[in-house]
Amino acid sequence: MSRPQEDGIIRFGDHISLKHEGTGRFLSSKGDEHYQSGSEQQKVFSSEDLLGDESTWIVLPPRVTNEEAGYEVGFEDEIRLKHVPTRSNLHSHEIESPASGQQEVSCFGNDDESDENDVWKVLQFDEDDEQYDDFWRVNQPVIIRHVQTGKLLHSHDIALSGGENEVSAYEGTDENDKWAVSFD
Repeated sequence: MSRPQEDGIIRFGDHISLKHEGTGRFLSSKGDEHYQSGSEQQKVFSSEDLLGDESTWIVLPPRVTNEEAGYEVGFEDEIRLKHVPTRSNLHSHEIESPASGQQEVSCFGNDDESDENDVWKVLQFDEDDEQYDDFWRVNQPVIIRHVQTGKLLHSHDIALSGGENEVSAYEGTDENDKWAVSFD
């Protein structure tokens, strides 16, 4: 497992956990849990606890790219997030999410199957904040934009049927779009 180096810069190939800043919950998924409606794909949610591998994602470049493992991820770079235990990709599409009616976020594909709905872009949460340089770093608040639809990775205190918080994609920027790489 490759975690970010001492400089805190996220690189392609790193294993990360994403913490939702507003709720303190972690982006997670379980291979045996699927949405009961919408896409019926693998459910993505935010969990109160860090669930080990179920809250761990590998940062990958898009399928067609010049980027390689070990290259730093800069702001505006396109990424894929691969769920470690299921090998499926963080995914979104124009399907309503089950609890809020926003845009559904799911896991889709595997090591061999991926599509344009698996591509996201890492952006600074506050472009005027001096804590940012050119690279995405551990504990730095970011927004993650879905490239195909332009909506942002989002979570809130709206619960799914299992008691976890819903993760959706949302149009517009607010505090519920703020995520940071964290390991605790």
